[in-house]
Amino acid sequence: MRIRGINLSQALLALALLAALCWNLAYGAELRGVDLQTGATGTRAELRLDGKAEFSVISLANPDRLVVDLPGTKLRGGLALPASRGVVRSVRTGQPVAGTTRIVFDLASPVVAMTPRLEEGGDGTRLVVEWPGDGDGDPIARVAAQASAPPTATGAVPAAGAPATRTPPPDPALASNDATSRLIAEMARARAPATPAPQPAASASTPAPTPTPTPAAAPVAQAPAPTPEATAPAPRNAAPPLPTTVGPGMRPLVIAIDPGHGGQDPGAIGPGGTYEKHVVLAISRELARQINATPGMRAHLIRDNDSYVELPQRARRARQARADMFVSIHADAALNRAAYGSSVYTLSLRGASSQQARWLADRENSADLVGGVRLEKDTLSNVLLEMAQSGHMRASQEAATHVLTGLRDVGKTHKANVEYANFSVLRNADMPAMLVETGFISNPEEEKRLLDPGHQRRVAAAVLQGINAFFTSQPPPGTLYAARAAAAAAGGGSP
Repeated sequence: MRIRGINLSQALLALALLAALCWNLAYGAELRGVDLQTGATGTRAELRLDGKAEFSVISLANPDRLVVDLPGTKLRGGLALPASRGVVRSVRTGQPVAGTTRIVFDLASPVVAMTPRLEEGGDGTRLVVEWPGDGDGDPIARVAAQASAPPTATGAVPAAGAPATRTPPPDPALASNDATSRLIAEMARARAPATPAPQPAASASTPAPTPTPTPAAAPVAQAPAPTPEATAPAPRNAAPPLPTTVGPGMRPLVIAIDPGHGGQDPGAIGPGGTYEKHVVLAISRELARQINATPGMRAHLIRDNDSYVELPQRARRARQARADMFVSIHADAALNRAAYGSSVYTLSLRGASSQQARWLADRENSADLVGGVRLEKDTLSNVLLEMAQSGHMRASQEAATHVLTGLRDVGKTHKANVEYANFSVLRNADMPAMLVETGFISNPEEEKRLLDPGHQRRVAAAVLQGINAFFTSQPPPGTLYAARAAAAAAGGGSP
């Protein structure tokens, strides 16, 4: 039997192929898993796919939800959904229409998610959705709060008729501020020259101690009597103390910390096999911890795990977090294994300060090629960014100088001055921005130091010292630093 020149078997085969094609078009990808993570930057959801897929996102309120539709994607059988983490209370699945998989994130608060994006990895494609926030809070503040909490008396029975009282739990933020203030005071005392402690004056209520007889050959010098100026009370018009906590109407300074490389881009590799991406993430996390323990500051990590972020996206994330400064953390490498020392770089749109700076910028700018990102050039966007960046170059140079000064306390710097080159990661930042090379990972000795947690803490403290010095000299309005400057100006002191 023939049907217009085509036999029945050929017709059935064509129908089968057409059906298979329609099935592949309808189910071109498979959702293999859903992961939830929380960290210093907020909550992150990853939808693991076996290939690229189309998606659409819908935000809903009352109750707050984020809906992700994946047309042409099927759900893997027996897929286990994650438990609640961070801002996500629960995760549900559905199928609004045939051939479309729906993932619903039930939210605990109306937090606006960042623009979702697809990331390529060795195990397939991931659709990443992030909700910014402060994560689980500052662990240093919790430790400080526990240390400052008054001890609870055991076995004590309140008097009859006395109302039972409950001591409110200490505020972690205040405890963190207090701990930081004590640390700063201790550092100031450690750097101050040693002076003999003054002898306390005897009072009528305290009996004078019985003098111990001493040999005539070694007479005891008598302490000088206190002067009237030393015993006089403080004047009534003394300057008020500087504010130490963020008050009503103030905002924290937001410092965006960008750990370089990540994911499929390991960065430089040390002679011992150390990946730059791991070292700089550890230093960045320590810097974020110290910033969050500093009154008036808050850290925003561009990445808090081993994932790759496109170079233009790093500055965009900083802008979305309303960052006041952008600091990109790296570990340098050179063909000369003897090269060592930290460096600080700022943006230059027209050239580089040295051949080393030009070579470094070329290597860092090629990171997106390693990450598999297709580079696109938008002439208008580049012109607008250059105009915006030119207004921040002077501030970036001054801030970088302060950071370089702090790094000199940790060890030898590679160059005496701040260098500059055309770094893509800085080119997209419209705020004071710098790139900090914490050391040469290609140097075997520096590689060991960069892996030492103690050295990482010192490097982070040096960077924070420079950031603090810059914002103390140029405090943005509406911040604790501006309030300190105003109080110091009113009282004639220094912030």
